[in-house]
Amino acid sequence: MRTIDLTSIALGLVVAGSALAHDLYIMPERFRVSVGETLTVALHNGDAFPESENSAPLERLRDATLRSNTQAAPVQNLRVDGNRTLGSVPVPGSGALLLTVRTIPNFIELEADKFVAYLKEEGLSEVLDWRTTHGETAKPGRERYSKYAKSLLSAGSANEFYQTATGQLLEIVPEKDPSRLKPGDALPVRVLFRGSPAPNLQIETSWAGPKGKAVRAAGRTDANGRITVPLAQAGKWRLHTIKMERCSDPKAADWESFWSSLTFELR
Repeated sequence: MRTIDLTSIALGLVVAGSALAHDLYIMPERFRVSVGETLTVALHNGDAFPESENSAPLERLRDATLRSNTQAAPVQNLRVDGNRTLGSVPVPGSGALLLTVRTIPNFIELEADKFVAYLKEEGLSEVLDWRTTHGETAKPGRERYSKYAKSLLSAGSANEFYQTATGQLLEIVPEKDPSRLKPGDALPVRVLFRGSPAPNLQIETSWAGPKGKAVRAAGRTDANGRITVPLAQAGKWRLHTIKMERCSDPKAADWESFWSSLTFELR
């Protein structure tokens, strides 16, 4: 497992193209809530977890929803607040809650060296190999990308809803409830792409707590899309991964990427 200084990460991602290399993730005002209360949620954009570097683009946000095992409530009054985007939502039920949002696809073109740096940073070795094999190493990266963010909250007594897949194109699904874990435990997760296991994806963890913050690569998903992530410290956590494939519409882009994040709190 590698440990990465946050300053180095930020600098590396600037090299890779700051317009693209920003994770979208959800930071609710609290991860433990009460049924019926109106919760303020923040959508953060950037690589300085848990802070937000840029507000999420309102015109590209879709389907911001808070779900319980019985009901769903849309996030309302989305608005830009400085470097973040805020919204409000009533807590629709008890137990585990899943808060999700996605963006519609967007296009970016990166110079060849910046595209290669970005692919290396995100562990997209299959794309690097393809470009080498097909003589495209010096070709700019024409990419269409979309982002899928999820946050796990809890209200009242626990249930098993935390392990429910919500249908995001790329989705990180916990197989244990982080609210029942303690520092030093591990969290098994599965990653799904279009509803099927997503193998060989690099999983990155970001942590922020009373003792500081850190970014680490936890490893890669196995053939069944699973990986076990160590949770060494109490605090706020973010898991992040990217899937990239050849774009189905060559006129739109050469590559299409799907970004996924999961945030939660470890008490």
